Amino acid sequence: MKTFTSLALCVLFAAVSVTAQLSMRELAEITEEYRVRFDELHDEKDAFVRLTRVLTRAELKGLNEATLVNLGNARNDIDDVLADTREQIANAILQPNANEQCLLGLVDRVIEEGRRAGEGMSACAADKITIKEGLGDEFRALTNTLQRIATAASEYTLYTFAIHNSFTDPEEHVEWLEENYANQVEFWDNVARPEAQEDLDNLEINRPALVEENRVCLNGVISRLNTAMNTVRAQINSC
Repeated sequence: MKTFTSLALCVLFAAVSVTAQLSMRELAEITEEYRVRFDELHDEKDAFVRLTRVLTRAELKGLNEATLVNLGNARNDIDDVLADTREQIANAILQPNANEQCLLGLVDRVIEEGRRAGEGMSACAADKITIKEGLGDEFRALTNTLQRIATAASEYTLYTFAIHNSFTDPEEHVEWLEENYANQVEFWDNVARPEAQEDLDNLEINRPALVEENRVCLNGVISRLNTAMNTVRAQINSC
């Protein structure tokens, strides 16, 4: 595609240099050629932007769903640990020689540790929400920039008439179109699209790691709760 474009531009330049000055009809034909090229470039950019937005939403949705699964599993584990400890305290209260006040104090401890575990879960979730929103904002900013570039491409041929005196120097007008088309292709192929693709690839690669970090964070919350509940259970017999 690039070879074809370069060859076409060389042929176009040779044709322009044959005559001392282009006629307005020739300029209009060349401008129409470039309008088609810029439109094709715009369509290519626009399609890529749409694709990146779809893939970004899919990756963020996947991160969100996996995080929710982690949270649900952790919530179940925490509820099981707390329920088991409360059941042991309830059974102890039924004993004839039970110190009810002491055991009720342990109930308060269980409630407090349950609250602390809930805060830990929220902290683990908030961390991933911040990362997720940051990734989303960053990629939305990038795709919006690409969209502006794509839209600008479709407006170049009209813009040239506003900044050039085509009647007195049509060759300069054509050279400007030629140069800016080449610059657009170069920037899109070697800067904008590779950068967007790299960001998209990183989002896909990092999602499993982010999900795993969330799971490890929640496992830490459960581990701390288990330690606290083991202490509570050990105190039941002393009541």
